[in-house]
Amino acid sequence: MKLSKKTKISTAITVGALAMVSITVAEEAGRRSNQYIDDTRQNNQSGWKALISNAYPHTVQASGMWFKAAPISRPFRMSDNIKPFSDEMRARLRANSTDGLIVVKGGVIKQQYFRYGFDIDDIHQIHSTGKAFTSFAIQPIYDRIGEKGLNRRLDEYLPQLKGKFFGASTFAQALDMKNGMQWSENYEDPNSATMVSFSVAGMEPYDPEKGPENWYERMFDYPKYGDHGKTWVYSSSSVLASAFVGEAIAQRPYKDLVQESYNTLGFEDASWFGGNEFGQLGADGSQATSIRDHAKLGRHMLETKGSAYVDDVWNVVYDPEQKGDAKYLEKYGPLGSTGYKNFWYKMGNDVIMALGSSGQFLYVNRSKNLIISKFSSFVRGQGPDEFAEAFSIIHDIAESY
Repeated sequence: MKLSKKTKISTAITVGALAMVSITVAEEAGRRSNQYIDDTRQNNQSGWKALISNAYPHTVQASGMWFKAAPISRPFRMSDNIKPFSDEMRARLRANSTDGLIVVKGGVIKQQYFRYGFDIDDIHQIHSTGKAFTSFAIQPIYDRIGEKGLNRRLDEYLPQLKGKFFGASTFAQALDMKNGMQWSENYEDPNSATMVSFSVAGMEPYDPEKGPENWYERMFDYPKYGDHGKTWVYSSSSVLASAFVGEAIAQRPYKDLVQESYNTLGFEDASWFGGNEFGQLGADGSQATSIRDHAKLGRHMLETKGSAYVDDVWNVVYDPEQKGDAKYLEKYGPLGSTGYKNFWYKMGNDVIMALGSSGQFLYVNRSKNLIISKFSSFVRGQGPDEFAEAFSIIHDIAESY
């Protein structure tokens, strides 16, 4: 998502040159009240429909499955003195269509905000922040296979990709979005790769003319955009391929890896995961978790030592002289990002973030031992002004710690 430039913010998350937005609660209410929830699925990632899609994914998504809470949960401690947000901040959170936000400092929930009807243990679709959960589900495999395994071609792991341009990239390139296959993330075009992938992944009903589709049928067949490793293409296919590789190496269903990852984090609540009729889970962002469980991945990234997966995320620094790195920095450098690894955005030395459509954020600050998880249902699912304000909100909250 590309944000417009207006105001430079020198912050803990180093968000530079972002457009700031000022919108009153009354204006926001007026905009929402004009969006009648009709009987179609159109625009269901924006406005009131987004709120319904996010809160009830198990109802509105075409198919999927539930995952259990961990047998041994690991809750955050709740502060004995929850600090209320100021009236000004609460107004900003409302205007930014925030469904929920929690601040975790040193393993303790210090602040929280929930819209009417939403609470800390309710599930919410996490959109593309789920990509980081997907890479985390294969962390044990990542750590075990090392650079040699990561640098093997995708088609060596997945014979279904032999003969396809996509399959010639490496596992590591898929995890870093450096696969050179073309991909369009245009949410306004029903024929864009992203919109087609929604029905293939089970988020939307399948195309009645094609019927249910396996991901391999056409989602890895888009033409070449650039050389593998020398470009940067935000692609759901790279995420799904990474999940499939993890499954192939482990020789176990990916759903088992997901459940184990949730057990590792100590999930307190059952969670939903959209998927298609072939059992392929929508690993690019079809997960729905509670906000307290969402934040637990941030805790893992702060606490874990001796993991190549975790270290690689914290240590990545892109080189503008390298073509693939330069392509990424051209798009995300203005946001203050210095690199991208395993579906995480690196934001300076001590901050990583996961970002998702309609305003989903997982902010992790190592120097402050701070996690901020934000769930939203933006008026416009990809609205740049709304994302700019969300970045500003997170910055201002982080600065207070």
